[in-house]
Amino acid sequence: MPNFGTGMASRFFRFHVASWWKTLLVGLLGVCILLAYFHHSGIGISPDAVNYLSTAEEWLRTGRFDNFHHQPLIDFPIGYPLWIACWMKLAAGIGMMHVSLASLMHLAVVSNIILFLILIFVSDALLQQFIHLKERHRLLLLSIFVTSPCLLEIYSYAWSETLFLPLCMLCLLWILKYLKQGSWMDLCIAALWCAMACITRYAGIAMVLTGIFLIVFVSSERKYTLPKRLLHAFVFGCISASIMVVNLYRNRITGGFAAGPREKSLTSFAENLRQAGDVIADWWPVFNHQISMILIWVVLLCGILCCLYFIKQKNYTAELGMMSMAMIYLFFIAIIASITRFQTLDSRLLSPAYIPLLAGFAGGLHALFATFVLHHKKRFRWFMIAGFVFWIAFQANNWIQNAENYDGIKDAGIPGYTEDGWQQSPAILYLIQHAGRLAQIPVWYSNADDAIYFFTRKQAYELPHKENQCERRLFEDEPQALIFWYDDADDPDLLEKTDLEKMPDVHLWKTFDGGAIYWKGSSLPHVLQSLR
Repeated sequence: MPNFGTGMASRFFRFHVASWWKTLLVGLLGVCILLAYFHHSGIGISPDAVNYLSTAEEWLRTGRFDNFHHQPLIDFPIGYPLWIACWMKLAAGIGMMHVSLASLMHLAVVSNIILFLILIFVSDALLQQFIHLKERHRLLLLSIFVTSPCLLEIYSYAWSETLFLPLCMLCLLWILKYLKQGSWMDLCIAALWCAMACITRYAGIAMVLTGIFLIVFVSSERKYTLPKRLLHAFVFGCISASIMVVNLYRNRITGGFAAGPREKSLTSFAENLRQAGDVIADWWPVFNHQISMILIWVVLLCGILCCLYFIKQKNYTAELGMMSMAMIYLFFIAIIASITRFQTLDSRLLSPAYIPLLAGFAGGLHALFATFVLHHKKRFRWFMIAGFVFWIAFQANNWIQNAENYDGIKDAGIPGYTEDGWQQSPAILYLIQHAGRLAQIPVWYSNADDAIYFFTRKQAYELPHKENQCERRLFEDEPQALIFWYDDADDPDLLEKTDLEKMPDVHLWKTFDGGAIYWKGSSLPHVLQSLR
Protein backbone atom coordinates (compact mmCIF):
# COMPACT_ATOMS: atom_id res chain seq x y z
CA MET A 1 0.00 0.00 0.00
CA PRO A 2 1.32 3.51 -0.79
CA ASN A 3 1.79 5.98 2.01
CA PHE A 4 -1.20 8.30 2.33
CA GLY A 5 0.04 10.16 5.38
CA THR A 6 1.23 13.74 5.47
CA GLY A 7 1.42 13.94 1.68
CA MET A 8 -2.31 13.47 1.36
CA ALA A 9 -2.99 15.69 4.34
CA SER A 10 -1.02 18.57 2.82
CA ARG A 11 -3.08 18.52 -0.36
CA PHE A 12 -6.39 17.66 1.31
CA PHE A 13 -8.50 20.45 -0.11
CA ARG A 14 -6.48 21.11 -3.27
CA PHE A 15 -8.77 20.82 -6.27
CA HIS A 16 -7.10 19.69 -9.47
CA VAL A 17 -6.80 22.83 -11.60
CA ALA A 18 -7.75 20.92 -14.72
CA SER A 19 -10.90 19.39 -13.19
CA TRP A 20 -12.81 22.07 -11.27
CA TRP A 21 -14.39 23.41 -14.46
CA LYS A 22 -15.45 19.89 -15.40
CA THR A 23 -17.19 19.59 -12.05
CA LEU A 24 -18.88 22.93 -12.74
CA LEU A 25 -20.07 21.74 -16.15
CA VAL A 26 -21.53 18.59 -14.61
CA GLY A 27 -23.23 20.69 -11.93
CA LEU A 28 -24.66 23.05 -14.55
CA LEU A 29 -26.38 20.06 -16.17
CA GLY A 30 -28.44 19.67 -12.99
CA VAL A 31 -29.03 23.44 -12.83
CA CYS A 32 -30.45 23.37 -16.38
CA ILE A 33 -32.91 20.66 -15.33
CA LEU A 34 -33.93 22.71 -12.29
CA LEU A 35 -34.46 25.82 -14.44
CA ALA A 36 -36.68 23.75 -16.74
CA TYR A 37 -38.70 22.69 -13.68
CA PHE A 38 -38.98 26.31 -12.48
CA HIS A 39 -40.01 27.63 -15.92
CA HIS A 40 -43.78 27.11 -15.69
CA SER A 41 -44.68 28.39 -12.23
CA GLY A 42 -41.53 28.91 -10.19
CA ILE A 43 -40.31 27.05 -7.14
CA GLY A 44 -42.41 24.33 -5.51
CA ILE A 45 -44.26 25.40 -2.36
CA SER A 46 -45.42 22.71 0.08
CA PRO A 47 -47.02 23.16 3.52
CA ASP A 48 -43.55 22.98 5.11
CA ALA A 49 -42.30 25.66 2.72
CA VAL A 50 -45.12 28.00 3.80
CA ASN A 51 -43.96 27.55 7.41
CA TYR A 52 -40.34 28.27 6.47
CA LEU A 53 -41.03 31.33 4.31
CA SER A 54 -43.62 32.85 6.63
CA THR A 55 -41.20 32.45 9.56
CA ALA A 56 -38.45 34.17 7.56
CA GLU A 57 -40.86 37.00 6.70
CA GLU A 58 -41.93 37.38 10.34
CA TRP A 59 -38.32 37.46 11.55
CA LEU A 60 -37.50 40.23 9.08
CA ARG A 61 -40.50 42.27 10.22
CA THR A 62 -40.51 41.66 13.99
CA GLY A 63 -37.30 39.84 14.90
CA ARG A 64 -39.30 36.83 16.12
CA PHE A 65 -39.20 33.29 14.74
CA ASP A 66 -42.99 32.97 14.49
CA ASN A 67 -44.91 31.20 11.73
CA PHE A 68 -48.03 32.43 9.92
CA HIS A 69 -50.12 31.60 13.00
CA HIS A 70 -48.03 34.15 14.93
CA GLN A 71 -46.85 31.29 17.11
CA PRO A 72 -43.21 30.23 17.71
CA LEU A 73 -41.86 27.85 15.07
CA ILE A 74 -41.24 24.67 17.05
CA ASP A 75 -42.03 21.79 14.64
CA PHE A 76 -38.92 22.73 12.65
CA PRO A 77 -35.55 24.24 13.63
CA ILE A 78 -34.93 27.87 12.72
CA GLY A 79 -31.87 27.33 10.50
CA TYR A 80 -33.48 27.38 7.06
CA PRO A 81 -35.84 30.34 7.72
CA LEU A 82 -32.84 32.25 9.10
CA TRP A 83 -30.78 31.39 5.98
CA ILE A 84 -33.50 32.68 3.62
CA ALA A 85 -34.17 35.74 5.80
CA CYS A 86 -30.50 36.73 5.77
CA TRP A 87 -30.50 36.61 1.95
CA MET A 88 -33.67 38.70 1.96
CA LYS A 89 -32.16 41.23 4.37
CA LEU A 90 -29.12 41.55 2.13
CA ALA A 91 -31.27 42.02 -0.99
CA ALA A 92 -33.50 44.56 0.76
CA GLY A 93 -30.46 46.37 2.16
CA ILE A 94 -29.04 47.03 -1.30
CA GLY A 95 -32.46 47.98 -2.67
CA MET A 96 -32.98 44.94 -4.93
CA MET A 97 -36.40 43.97 -3.53
CA HIS A 98 -38.72 44.60 -0.61
CA VAL A 99 -39.67 42.07 2.07
CA SER A 100 -42.56 39.90 0.93
CA LEU A 101 -43.48 36.25 0.54
CA ALA A 102 -43.12 36.53 -3.26
CA SER A 103 -39.61 38.00 -2.88
CA LEU A 104 -38.64 35.18 -0.53
CA MET A 105 -39.82 32.66 -3.13
CA HIS A 106 -37.62 34.27 -5.80
CA LEU A 107 -34.65 34.24 -3.43
CA ALA A 108 -35.31 30.58 -2.63
CA VAL A 109 -34.81 29.80 -6.35
CA VAL A 110 -31.40 31.52 -6.33
CA SER A 111 -30.52 29.90 -3.00
CA ASN A 112 -31.39 26.42 -4.30
CA ILE A 113 -29.18 26.80 -7.38
CA ILE A 114 -26.23 28.03 -5.28
CA LEU A 115 -26.68 25.28 -2.66
CA PHE A 116 -27.01 22.62 -5.37
CA LEU A 117 -23.68 23.63 -6.91
CA ILE A 118 -22.07 23.76 -3.46
CA LEU A 119 -23.33 20.21 -2.80
CA ILE A 120 -21.81 18.96 -6.06
CA PHE A 121 -18.44 20.65 -5.43
CA VAL A 122 -18.24 19.39 -1.83
CA SER A 123 -19.21 15.88 -2.99
CA ASP A 124 -16.42 16.07 -5.57
CA ALA A 125 -13.96 17.18 -2.85
CA LEU A 126 -14.96 14.12 -0.81
CA LEU A 127 -14.67 11.80 -3.81
CA GLN A 128 -11.16 13.13 -4.44
CA GLN A 129 -10.16 11.59 -1.10
CA PHE A 130 -11.11 8.10 -2.34
CA ILE A 131 -7.95 6.07 -2.90
CA HIS A 132 -8.72 4.38 -6.23
CA LEU A 133 -11.26 6.78 -7.74
CA LYS A 134 -9.88 8.51 -10.83
CA GLU A 135 -11.15 11.76 -12.31
CA ARG A 136 -13.27 10.10 -14.98
CA HIS A 137 -14.90 7.88 -12.36
CA ARG A 138 -15.67 10.90 -10.17
CA LEU A 139 -17.26 12.76 -13.07
CA LEU A 140 -19.38 9.74 -13.99
CA LEU A 141 -20.52 9.44 -10.39
CA LEU A 142 -21.26 13.18 -10.17
CA SER A 143 -23.28 12.93 -13.39
CA ILE A 144 -25.53 10.41 -11.61
CA PHE A 145 -25.94 12.81 -8.68
CA VAL A 146 -26.90 15.84 -10.79
CA THR A 147 -29.54 13.90 -12.75
CA SER A 148 -30.91 12.13 -9.67
CA PRO A 149 -34.70 12.59 -9.30
CA CYS A 150 -34.13 12.47 -5.53
CA LEU A 151 -31.82 15.51 -5.46
CA LEU A 152 -33.68 17.37 -8.23
CA GLU A 153 -36.92 17.03 -6.25
CA ILE A 154 -35.26 18.43 -3.13
CA TYR A 155 -33.81 21.43 -4.97
CA SER A 156 -37.04 22.21 -6.82
CA TYR A 157 -38.80 23.07 -3.51
CA ALA A 158 -38.25 25.63 -0.77
CA TRP A 159 -37.23 22.90 1.68
CA SER A 160 -34.70 22.86 4.50
CA GLU A 161 -32.98 19.81 2.98
CA THR A 162 -31.54 22.14 0.33
CA LEU A 163 -29.34 23.62 3.08
CA PHE A 164 -29.08 20.50 5.23
CA LEU A 165 -27.43 18.30 2.58
CA PRO A 166 -24.40 20.54 1.83
CA LEU A 167 -23.94 21.23 5.57
CA CYS A 168 -23.75 17.48 6.27
CA MET A 169 -21.24 16.97 3.48
CA LEU A 170 -19.13 19.93 4.66
CA CYS A 171 -19.14 18.48 8.17
CA LEU A 172 -17.97 15.11 6.84
CA LEU A 173 -15.27 16.80 4.76
CA TRP A 174 -13.79 18.51 7.82
CA ILE A 175 -14.07 15.36 9.93
CA LEU A 176 -11.95 13.59 7.32
CA LYS A 177 -9.49 16.48 7.40
CA TYR A 178 -9.30 16.09 11.18
CA LEU A 179 -8.75 12.34 10.82
CA LYS A 180 -5.87 12.99 8.42
CA GLN A 181 -4.19 15.73 10.42
CA GLY A 182 -5.48 15.42 13.99
CA SER A 183 -5.98 19.20 14.28
CA TRP A 184 -8.18 20.68 17.00
CA MET A 185 -9.09 23.50 14.60
CA ASP A 186 -10.40 21.04 12.02
CA LEU A 187 -12.36 19.21 14.73
CA CYS A 188 -14.01 22.45 15.88
CA ILE A 189 -14.83 23.54 12.31
CA ALA A 190 -16.41 20.13 11.64
CA ALA A 191 -18.44 20.50 14.84
CA LEU A 192 -19.64 23.96 13.77
CA TRP A 193 -20.79 22.64 10.39
CA CYS A 194 -22.58 19.86 12.26
CA ALA A 195 -24.18 22.37 14.65
CA MET A 196 -25.53 24.32 11.68
CA ALA A 197 -26.89 21.07 10.21
CA CYS A 198 -28.65 20.28 13.51
CA ILE A 199 -30.24 23.75 13.60
CA THR A 200 -31.47 23.18 10.04
CA ARG A 201 -33.03 19.76 10.64
CA TYR A 202 -33.36 17.78 13.85
CA ALA A 203 -32.16 14.75 11.86
CA GLY A 204 -28.72 16.36 12.13
CA ILE A 205 -28.39 14.24 15.26
CA ALA A 206 -27.46 11.42 12.88
CA MET A 207 -24.52 13.54 11.74
CA VAL A 208 -23.43 13.99 15.36
CA LEU A 209 -23.48 10.22 15.79
CA THR A 210 -21.52 9.76 12.56
CA GLY A 211 -18.84 12.19 13.70
CA ILE A 212 -18.51 10.54 17.11
CA PHE A 213 -18.26 7.08 15.50
CA LEU A 214 -15.50 8.18 13.12
CA ILE A 215 -13.53 10.05 15.80
CA VAL A 216 -13.60 7.11 18.21
CA PHE A 217 -13.06 4.19 15.82
CA VAL A 218 -10.84 5.73 13.12
CA SER A 219 -7.36 6.72 14.21
CA SER A 220 -5.99 10.06 13.04
CA GLU A 221 -2.49 10.37 11.67
CA ARG A 222 -1.32 11.33 15.18
CA LYS A 223 -2.50 7.94 16.54
CA TYR A 224 -4.37 9.35 19.53
CA THR A 225 -5.01 6.99 22.43
CA LEU A 226 -8.55 5.84 23.16
CA PRO A 227 -9.04 8.25 26.12
CA LYS A 228 -7.95 11.19 23.97
CA ARG A 229 -10.21 10.08 21.12
CA LEU A 230 -13.12 9.86 23.57
CA LEU A 231 -12.31 13.39 24.76
CA HIS A 232 -12.28 14.66 21.17
CA ALA A 233 -15.59 12.89 20.47
CA PHE A 234 -17.10 14.47 23.61
CA VAL A 235 -15.96 17.94 22.52
CA PHE A 236 -17.31 17.35 19.01
CA GLY A 237 -20.67 16.19 20.39
CA CYS A 238 -20.99 19.15 22.77
CA ILE A 239 -20.24 21.76 20.11
CA SER A 240 -22.40 20.02 17.50
CA ALA A 241 -25.45 19.81 19.75
CA SER A 242 -25.04 23.18 21.47
CA ILE A 243 -27.13 25.41 19.16
CA MET A 244 -29.81 22.74 18.77
CA VAL A 245 -30.12 22.41 22.57
CA VAL A 246 -30.62 26.17 22.83
CA ASN A 247 -33.26 25.98 20.08
CA LEU A 248 -35.06 23.11 21.84
CA TYR A 249 -34.98 25.00 25.15
CA ARG A 250 -36.40 28.10 23.45
CA ASN A 251 -39.15 25.90 21.92
CA ARG A 252 -40.01 24.47 25.33
CA ILE A 253 -40.23 27.89 26.97
CA THR A 254 -42.17 29.65 24.21
CA GLY A 255 -44.29 26.85 22.76
CA GLY A 256 -44.58 24.22 25.47
CA PHE A 257 -42.90 21.50 23.39
CA ALA A 258 -39.22 20.92 22.68
CA ALA A 259 -39.80 19.76 19.09
CA GLY A 260 -43.51 20.25 18.61
CA PRO A 261 -46.35 17.89 19.58
CA ARG A 262 -45.42 14.37 18.49
CA GLU A 263 -47.82 11.44 18.18
CA LYS A 264 -46.92 7.80 18.74
CA SER A 265 -45.75 5.93 15.67
CA LEU A 266 -48.16 3.59 13.89
CA THR A 267 -45.44 1.76 11.93
CA SER A 268 -43.00 -0.87 13.12
CA PHE A 269 -39.26 -0.87 12.54
CA ALA A 270 -39.68 -3.61 9.92
CA GLU A 271 -42.33 -1.59 8.09
CA ASN A 272 -40.07 1.47 8.09
CA LEU A 273 -37.27 -0.63 6.62
CA ARG A 274 -39.66 -1.85 3.93
CA GLN A 275 -40.55 1.77 3.10
CA ALA A 276 -36.84 2.61 2.93
CA GLY A 277 -36.41 -0.30 0.54
CA ASP A 278 -39.13 1.17 -1.70
CA VAL A 279 -37.24 4.45 -1.80
CA ILE A 280 -33.92 2.79 -2.68
CA ALA A 281 -35.72 0.77 -5.37
CA ASP A 282 -36.69 4.12 -6.93
CA TRP A 283 -33.20 5.59 -6.50
CA TRP A 284 -31.43 2.64 -8.06
CA PRO A 285 -32.29 0.68 -11.22
CA VAL A 286 -34.40 -1.85 -9.28
CA PHE A 287 -37.99 -1.53 -10.43
CA ASN A 288 -39.70 -4.39 -8.58
CA HIS A 289 -40.96 -3.06 -5.24
CA GLN A 290 -41.92 -6.59 -4.21
CA ILE A 291 -38.27 -7.18 -3.28
CA SER A 292 -37.93 -3.92 -1.32
CA MET A 293 -37.52 -5.68 2.04
CA ILE A 294 -34.84 -7.97 0.64
CA LEU A 295 -33.21 -5.00 -1.07
CA ILE A 296 -32.91 -2.88 2.07
CA TRP A 297 -31.47 -5.78 4.08
CA VAL A 298 -28.93 -6.50 1.34
CA VAL A 299 -28.01 -2.79 1.23
CA LEU A 300 -27.64 -2.57 5.01
CA LEU A 301 -25.67 -5.82 5.27
CA CYS A 302 -23.32 -4.88 2.43
CA GLY A 303 -22.95 -1.40 3.90
CA ILE A 304 -21.96 -2.75 7.30
CA LEU A 305 -19.52 -5.20 5.72
CA CYS A 306 -17.99 -2.34 3.72
CA CYS A 307 -17.61 -0.31 6.93
CA LEU A 308 -15.87 -3.21 8.66
CA TYR A 309 -13.56 -3.70 5.68
CA PHE A 310 -12.72 0.01 5.49
CA ILE A 311 -11.97 0.11 9.24
CA LYS A 312 -9.66 -2.88 8.91
CA GLN A 313 -7.80 -1.40 5.92
CA LYS A 314 -7.39 1.99 7.70
CA ASN A 315 -6.43 3.83 4.49
CA TYR A 316 -10.02 3.95 3.24
CA THR A 317 -11.00 6.82 5.54
CA ALA A 318 -13.10 8.78 3.06
CA GLU A 319 -14.92 5.66 1.87
CA LEU A 320 -15.61 4.71 5.49
CA GLY A 321 -16.89 8.20 6.24
CA MET A 322 -19.35 8.11 3.35
CA MET A 323 -20.65 4.63 4.11
CA SER A 324 -20.88 5.32 7.86
CA MET A 325 -22.92 8.44 7.26
CA ALA A 326 -25.36 6.54 5.02
CA MET A 327 -25.75 3.57 7.39
CA ILE A 328 -26.16 5.66 10.54
CA TYR A 329 -28.67 7.99 8.89
CA LEU A 330 -30.80 5.13 7.50
CA PHE A 331 -30.88 3.33 10.86
CA PHE A 332 -31.54 6.60 12.71
CA ILE A 333 -34.55 7.55 10.57
CA ALA A 334 -36.00 4.01 10.67
CA ILE A 335 -35.70 3.89 14.48
CA ILE A 336 -37.10 7.41 15.06
CA ALA A 337 -40.01 6.72 12.67
CA SER A 338 -40.78 3.64 14.79
CA ILE A 339 -41.05 5.79 17.94
CA THR A 340 -42.79 8.96 16.77
CA ARG A 341 -45.25 9.37 13.91
CA PHE A 342 -43.75 10.34 10.57
CA GLN A 343 -45.18 10.57 7.11
CA THR A 344 -44.45 7.52 4.98
CA LEU A 345 -40.68 7.37 4.57
CA ASP A 346 -40.06 8.92 1.18
CA SER A 347 -37.20 10.13 -0.97
CA ARG A 348 -37.18 13.54 0.74
CA LEU A 349 -36.75 12.15 4.25
CA LEU A 350 -34.01 9.73 3.18
CA SER A 351 -32.25 12.12 0.76
CA PRO A 352 -29.24 12.82 3.09
CA ALA A 353 -28.26 9.16 2.59
CA TYR A 354 -28.40 9.29 -1.22
CA ILE A 355 -24.91 10.59 -2.09
CA PRO A 356 -23.06 8.86 0.82
CA LEU A 357 -24.71 5.52 0.06
CA LEU A 358 -23.96 5.51 -3.64
CA ALA A 359 -20.45 6.95 -3.15
CA GLY A 360 -19.71 4.47 -0.34
CA PHE A 361 -20.64 1.49 -2.52
CA ALA A 362 -18.59 2.95 -5.38
CA GLY A 363 -15.62 3.08 -2.98
CA GLY A 364 -16.26 -0.52 -1.98
CA LEU A 365 -16.34 -1.67 -5.62
CA HIS A 366 -13.08 0.13 -6.32
CA ALA A 367 -11.51 -1.54 -3.26
CA LEU A 368 -12.66 -4.87 -4.71
CA PHE A 369 -11.21 -3.81 -8.04
CA ALA A 370 -7.82 -2.99 -6.48
CA THR A 371 -7.71 -6.29 -4.60
CA PHE A 372 -8.83 -8.82 -7.21
CA VAL A 373 -8.93 -7.19 -10.65
CA LEU A 374 -6.26 -4.54 -11.16
CA HIS A 375 -3.43 -6.89 -12.16
CA HIS A 376 -5.52 -9.26 -14.28
CA LYS A 377 -6.15 -7.88 -17.75
CA LYS A 378 -9.14 -10.12 -18.51
CA ARG A 379 -10.82 -9.38 -15.19
CA PHE A 380 -9.98 -5.70 -15.64
CA ARG A 381 -11.77 -5.59 -18.99
CA TRP A 382 -14.91 -7.27 -17.66
CA PHE A 383 -14.90 -5.09 -14.56
CA MET A 384 -14.78 -1.92 -16.68
CA ILE A 385 -17.61 -3.18 -18.88
CA ALA A 386 -19.70 -4.02 -15.79
CA GLY A 387 -19.01 -0.58 -14.33
CA PHE A 388 -20.10 1.14 -17.53
CA VAL A 389 -23.27 -0.98 -17.64
CA PHE A 390 -24.05 0.07 -14.06
CA TRP A 391 -23.59 3.71 -15.01
CA ILE A 392 -25.90 3.32 -18.03
CA ALA A 393 -28.50 1.60 -15.84
CA PHE A 394 -28.44 4.39 -13.24
CA GLN A 395 -28.65 7.12 -15.87
CA ALA A 396 -31.47 5.32 -17.69
CA ASN A 397 -33.37 5.03 -14.40
CA ASN A 398 -32.76 8.72 -13.64
CA TRP A 399 -33.81 9.98 -17.06
CA ILE A 400 -36.93 7.80 -17.24
CA GLN A 401 -38.12 9.24 -13.92
CA ASN A 402 -37.07 12.78 -14.87
CA ALA A 403 -38.98 12.52 -18.15
CA GLU A 404 -42.11 11.39 -16.28
CA ASN A 405 -41.75 14.22 -13.76
CA TYR A 406 -41.12 16.87 -16.40
CA ASP A 407 -44.11 15.72 -18.45
CA GLY A 408 -46.38 16.90 -15.64
CA ILE A 409 -44.29 19.86 -14.49
CA LYS A 410 -44.01 21.52 -17.94
CA ASP A 411 -47.81 21.73 -18.25
CA ALA A 412 -48.92 22.33 -14.66
CA GLY A 413 -45.88 23.35 -12.62
CA ILE A 414 -44.15 21.71 -9.67
CA PRO A 415 -46.68 19.95 -7.39
CA GLY A 416 -47.68 22.21 -4.53
CA TYR A 417 -49.33 25.59 -4.09
CA THR A 418 -47.69 27.09 -7.20
CA GLU A 419 -49.08 24.27 -9.34
CA ASP A 420 -51.96 25.07 -11.70
CA GLY A 421 -54.23 22.67 -9.83
CA TRP A 422 -54.10 24.98 -6.80
CA GLN A 423 -53.62 28.28 -8.61
CA GLN A 424 -56.67 27.68 -10.80
CA SER A 425 -58.81 25.87 -8.21
CA PRO A 426 -62.38 27.29 -8.16
CA ALA A 427 -62.37 27.04 -4.36
CA ILE A 428 -59.12 29.04 -4.09
CA LEU A 429 -60.18 31.61 -6.70
CA TYR A 430 -63.48 32.16 -4.87
CA LEU A 431 -61.65 32.58 -1.57
CA ILE A 432 -59.20 35.10 -3.05
CA GLN A 433 -62.05 37.09 -4.62
CA HIS A 434 -64.20 37.24 -1.48
CA ALA A 435 -61.57 37.02 1.28
CA GLY A 436 -62.32 40.56 2.51
CA ARG A 437 -66.04 39.94 3.01
CA LEU A 438 -65.57 36.43 4.41
CA ALA A 439 -63.14 37.91 6.95
CA GLN A 440 -66.17 39.48 8.68
CA ILE A 441 -66.45 36.05 10.25
CA PRO A 442 -63.17 36.14 12.20
CA VAL A 443 -62.69 32.41 12.94
CA TRP A 444 -61.62 30.22 10.04
CA TYR A 445 -60.72 26.53 10.08
CA SER A 446 -59.27 24.46 7.27
CA ASN A 447 -57.57 21.17 6.48
CA ALA A 448 -55.07 23.36 4.50
CA ASP A 449 -54.51 26.33 6.81
CA ASP A 450 -51.12 26.95 5.17
CA ALA A 451 -52.81 27.22 1.74
CA ILE A 452 -55.22 29.83 3.13
CA TYR A 453 -52.27 31.93 4.31
CA PHE A 454 -50.30 31.44 1.10
CA PHE A 455 -53.14 32.65 -1.14
CA THR A 456 -54.81 35.30 1.08
CA ARG A 457 -52.29 36.15 3.88
CA LYS A 458 -55.14 35.50 6.32
CA GLN A 459 -54.98 33.11 9.26
CA ALA A 460 -57.02 29.94 9.54
CA TYR A 461 -56.75 27.36 12.29
CA GLU A 462 -55.93 23.79 11.39
CA LEU A 463 -58.80 21.35 11.80
CA PRO A 464 -58.44 19.30 15.02
CA HIS A 465 -56.48 16.07 15.04
CA LYS A 466 -58.73 13.07 15.53
CA GLU A 467 -56.79 11.83 18.56
CA ASN A 468 -56.45 15.23 20.27
CA GLN A 469 -59.50 15.63 22.48
CA CYS A 470 -58.45 19.11 23.63
CA GLU A 471 -58.36 20.41 20.04
CA ARG A 472 -61.72 18.80 19.33
CA ARG A 473 -63.36 20.40 22.37
CA LEU A 474 -62.07 23.85 21.41
CA PHE A 475 -63.41 23.34 17.89
CA GLU A 476 -66.80 22.06 19.06
CA ASP A 477 -67.18 24.94 21.53
CA GLU A 478 -66.59 27.57 18.84
CA PRO A 479 -69.98 29.31 18.34
CA GLN A 480 -69.31 30.59 14.80
CA ALA A 481 -66.69 29.62 12.23
CA LEU A 482 -66.09 29.11 8.53
CA ILE A 483 -64.54 25.78 7.52
CA PHE A 484 -62.66 25.60 4.21
CA TRP A 485 -62.21 22.07 2.89
CA TYR A 486 -59.85 21.13 0.05
CA ASP A 487 -59.87 17.62 -1.38
CA ASP A 488 -56.21 17.80 -2.47
CA ALA A 489 -55.11 18.53 1.10
CA ASP A 490 -56.85 15.60 2.75
CA ASP A 491 -54.91 14.58 5.88
CA PRO A 492 -56.05 11.31 7.56
CA ASP A 493 -54.83 12.57 10.96
CA LEU A 494 -57.31 15.48 10.89
CA LEU A 495 -61.12 15.48 11.05
CA GLU A 496 -62.48 14.38 7.69
CA LYS A 497 -65.48 15.50 5.66
CA THR A 498 -67.65 12.75 7.09
CA ASP A 499 -66.71 13.79 10.65
CA LEU A 500 -67.69 17.41 9.94
CA GLU A 501 -71.00 16.49 8.33
CA LYS A 502 -72.00 14.42 11.38
CA MET A 503 -71.78 17.48 13.67
CA PRO A 504 -75.22 19.05 14.26
CA ASP A 505 -74.05 22.67 14.03
CA VAL A 506 -71.89 22.25 10.89
CA HIS A 507 -73.68 22.93 7.60
CA LEU A 508 -72.53 22.76 4.00
CA TRP A 509 -72.68 26.28 2.56
CA LYS A 510 -70.99 26.15 -0.84
CA THR A 511 -69.40 23.40 -2.93
CA PHE A 512 -66.71 23.66 -5.59
CA ASP A 513 -64.87 21.31 -7.89
CA GLY A 514 -62.25 20.00 -5.43
CA GLY A 515 -63.44 21.78 -2.30
CA ALA A 516 -66.24 23.08 -0.12
CA ILE A 517 -67.02 25.74 2.48
CA TYR A 518 -68.91 24.81 5.65
CA TRP A 519 -70.62 27.09 8.11
CA LYS A 520 -70.49 26.28 11.82
CA GLY A 521 -73.14 27.96 13.92
CA SER A 522 -76.85 28.19 14.62
CA SER A 523 -77.98 30.75 12.03
CA LEU A 524 -76.49 31.85 8.74
CA PRO A 525 -74.82 35.29 9.04
CA HIS A 526 -75.92 38.12 6.76
CA VAL A 527 -72.59 38.22 4.91
CA LEU A 528 -72.99 34.59 3.84
CA GLN A 529 -76.60 35.15 2.80
CA SER A 530 -75.50 38.02 0.56
CA LEU A 531 -72.77 35.90 -1.08
CA ARG A 532 -74.99 32.93 -1.83
